[in-house]
Amino acid sequence: MGSMIHLSVGRLELDWGKNSGFTDHSALFQVGDVTKVPYWYADEETPIDEADIASLDRGYRLRIEYRDGMSKPLAQVVERIGLLGYTPCYARREFHYLSQLNSFDEQAFSFDQLAAALRAVDVEAVSADYSKSEGESFGRFFRREMADRLGLDRDTAFAVSEAMENFSPYILLQMMADNPSAVDLPVNWQFADVEYGGWAKRGEFAKRPDQANRFLIVTEGSSDANIIRHAIGLLKPHLADFFDFADMNEGYPFTGTGNLFNFTKGLISISIMNNIIVVYDNDAEGVFSYNRTSRLNLLSNMRVLKLPDLAAFESFDTVGPSGSHRTNINGRGAAIECYLDAGAAPIVRWNNFHKELGVYQGELVGKTDVARGFLGLKALGDIAGYDTSRIEAVVEMIVNTCANMRESARLMDIERQIETDFPPDQNPGA
Repeated sequence: MGSMIHLSVGRLELDWGKNSGFTDHSALFQVGDVTKVPYWYADEETPIDEADIASLDRGYRLRIEYRDGMSKPLAQVVERIGLLGYTPCYARREFHYLSQLNSFDEQAFSFDQLAAALRAVDVEAVSADYSKSEGESFGRFFRREMADRLGLDRDTAFAVSEAMENFSPYILLQMMADNPSAVDLPVNWQFADVEYGGWAKRGEFAKRPDQANRFLIVTEGSSDANIIRHAIGLLKPHLADFFDFADMNEGYPFTGTGNLFNFTKGLISISIMNNIIVVYDNDAEGVFSYNRTSRLNLLSNMRVLKLPDLAAFESFDTVGPSGSHRTNINGRGAAIECYLDAGAAPIVRWNNFHKELGVYQGELVGKTDVARGFLGLKALGDIAGYDTSRIEAVVEMIVNTCANMRESARLMDIERQIETDFPPDQNPGA
């Protein structure tokens, strides 16, 4: 039969492979996710009698062993899936493509029906042996376990099951995040048999996402990069390995908005292949450079961001030549340190006048100490009483932007595939 490898949530297996023929799911996990996970094997040594046969699906018992595998909570895996571009929008488009490829009417069986069915499956009650025979798949599981419950006629059930043979397991995982019986379960990748059989080495399973799935974040200076990197590590540690930052061991090479603008132009000129996220501050200098950078002919794998406008900044204590006032610092004085917990009464001081925008540039008083205090937080437990709401908005903006960028790339790929398989004159439903 060969060495088998499975991707599962609870007892429900969504993908499988054999020997060297398997899909690389390492991007769903982090290097530290290796742990003991359950494996089910046919128990050929335990005899059964006729009474037993009536309660066994295949006429044999199963035994469970715990061996090395990758394991991560479903909720965290779903966030990683988003950074790979498998979003709800992409999921619907892939379902549409497979409905055409397998000739079933989406009026007879829709994406929403599939989502509802997956929300209702009791993944802990699934028979653990449905995928133990060679050649089994989620498509066959769908035909045997779900088609009748959905009231599908024979032809539709067969066509949909064939489509499910090729439906991305990542989309299935995404849908199952709304399933009450699955939401708290781990996603497991049982690779031990393939590793033990010599078909792959441990490093092929426990590794960082490859370069095509990572994002290089470039900011105005080392402080911004350090704060964003630390914020992701604290607030989204299960996503941290997706992000790279410029090497600061020998001094940060892109200090200043002008240098960052020129650097971005250089990346465009060489058609950089990496996924690039350029982040400017939400102050006068940052807004000016953000606006002119946004007018560049950006590559599809590049996004330019400005730290988000926040309601908390609309009435903020400031001090300048005209005295002390509460005013809106969005777009004028909200550099990265303002998104940290700066204490009970933070103040922005106005300094240089920005001629192009006609406003003063502001700076948080004591910003170095504020940044140092944040960078001193070592774990979530240190955050008790620390206001993370503003820096959370920054992290969410970056994560969502990265997911949208990868979604766009996947949508372009599947649109090209649809055009190839179904030219416009043969594809009225496109």
